[in-house]
Amino acid sequence: MIFNKDKKIAFVLPYKTGTTTIVKFLEPLGWKVISSTNRHPTTEILFNQFPNLNNYTVYGFLRNPLLRFESAVLTMKRLKTVSFFKQKIEEIGKTVELISYDEIVDLFPVYKDGGIGLFANLQSQWLDHPKVTILDFDNFESELRRVTGYTTQPITRENVSTNFGKSVVTDKVRAFVREYYAADYALAKDRLGKEYIP
Repeated sequence: MIFNKDKKIAFVLPYKTGTTTIVKFLEPLGWKVISSTNRHPTTEILFNQFPNLNNYTVYGFLRNPLLRFESAVLTMKRLKTVSFFKQKIEEIGKTVELISYDEIVDLFPVYKDGGIGLFANLQSQWLDHPKVTILDFDNFESELRRVTGYTTQPITRENVSTNFGKSVVTDKVRAFVREYYAADYALAKDRLGKEYIP
């Protein structure tokens, strides 16, 4: 979470929803990250640990679950530090670059049990809370500027996916994402009025 004490505004930071961009944009403007070791604690943990957050207006971005899943896969492929992910790919005789999204879906239970939050965590773990106002990731920059009031400072997009390891989003992947992230789809419909088509 990142917060501004004077403005009484905070952002929860679900994985793969522009969180690095938000932090890099707001930290130089005096905003503080609650935890330097893990800036992605869920809302339940945050409100239990910091009851004063009840006095803040809290926001978080919700992203199309299918696009978020693909972004998570491409990030895991790109990161050199995620050895567990790479080890499991090598065990089935594949390379990080060439393994397909279908094969990633087949390995998902292994990754989930390994605690890899980029895949396993639902956005609803941060956003499905009565104190959190959900913002639309599709309007990321305009929403971030509107909420913070910073209209002229440059925003640089961080951690943008590249084509390294890009694969085909098949019906199998769509069905998996629709089922596993069902709570996120429901949240988008209920709170944003958006029905994402996987």
